[in-house]
Amino acid sequence: MSDFGNTLKNLRKQHKITQRDLAERVGVDFTYISKIETGAIANPPSEKTIIQIAKVLGTNADELILLAKKVPETIRETIVDDDLAAAFLRKVPRFSEEQRKIIKDLIDEV
Repeated sequence: MSDFGNTLKNLRKQHKITQRDLAERVGVDFTYISKIETGAIANPPSEKTIIQIAKVLGTNADELILLAKKVPETIRETIVDDDLAAAFLRKVPRFSEEQRKIIKDLIDEV
């Protein structure tokens, strides 16, 4: 089971919503929800579907989108439009653990 599928299942159960009910509210077949939760599909849902799921479950759509290994449109736009953001992201893979902690601490302060 994927992290996304497992999280979806846990959120759905916390809200006491059946797969069928979630599917109806999102506009997909209930078997699709089952396949997501069990990891039986190769690709995660579209961003649009994930946003609908997040609305029904009252959770942060961007977090679910990232958990599905997708980049939210708002972040894609920032990367494309902001030279500083793009340059920063190109360097992140080369950061040491200490540098990552420093950056995280700075972000948390903002």
